[in-house]
Amino acid sequence: MDVSITRVRTHEDSRRRLRAVIAVVAALAVACLLAVAAPAEAGWAAPVAAAKPDKPGGGNGGGGGGGGGGGTVEPAYAAVGDSFAAGVGADSYLDSSCYRSSKSYPKLLDADPDKRLVAFLACSGANTSAVLTQVAGIPADASIVTVTVGGNDVGFADVMQNCFVLVTSTCSSKIAAGSAIATSDAFKASIANVIGAIRTKAATARIVVTGYPLLFWENSSGVNPKYTWADEVNDQTVVLNDVIEQVTVANGARFVDVEDDFAGHGIGSTAPWINDFRWLSSRNAFHPNSAGYVAYAAAVRVTLAG
Repeated sequence: MDVSITRVRTHEDSRRRLRAVIAVVAALAVACLLAVAAPAEAGWAAPVAAAKPDKPGGGNGGGGGGGGGGGTVEPAYAAVGDSFAAGVGADSYLDSSCYRSSKSYPKLLDADPDKRLVAFLACSGANTSAVLTQVAGIPADASIVTVTVGGNDVGFADVMQNCFVLVTSTCSSKIAAGSAIATSDAFKASIANVIGAIRTKAATARIVVTGYPLLFWENSSGVNPKYTWADEVNDQTVVLNDVIEQVTVANGARFVDVEDDFAGHGIGSTAPWINDFRWLSSRNAFHPNSAGYVAYAAAVRVTLAG
């Protein structure tokens, strides 16, 4: 009898320890996910060295638009925005505060012969207020400025955490709250303020604002086999993109809609361009992979050429 009781207690203790370990791992994973969306203020003031020295015209790091390498000087290009502008999800990170990637769409565009990335200021976690701070680093002679922003304003991290990582009872309310923010006059004013600030800092620059891809693939029935809330989050992403586009066009900037570019490549597709949640790589979760940023760069090129 004593032996049986001891065994039962041992099994119960083991289960408790296992639950505790699972809880700790889950907490750490969520913490890593939130770190992607949480502001990283130190990084906003320290842009990664941008232009490559072997490009025509030479160039320096995060500041001015020229250089002394001789030859044709390419138009100065500056990139501001959030984690989607920084390249989170593609790995090959250039810093540990903003997680700017060498495979981000700004760095891919820097390889083009008609532009030079002189200010790579985008930072993981940035909202519209943070991007206004980034704008201070844009050189006045910038000819092109790209920006991706808005997702953190509407609660991207809260939705991902409560609808796809832990799946809590607050998922629906988090989505609704984000939708309310996206359609609010305050949010529209925030996007307009970003565009206005960029135009004030670089008066002659072509300003390109990008939207967000739909993160989840849906089958013919409009369902993602893995995630219950995928279709609703996709729908609200469309709402967010529509609002950003309306404000962008109304303020004389160019909008890049990447929804069609990513079609068929969401989480759950046979060839995803968005990273699914993984315990050991949670920072990259729900962001484009390197193929996704190639698609982003291609879409921006089309818009600039138009």
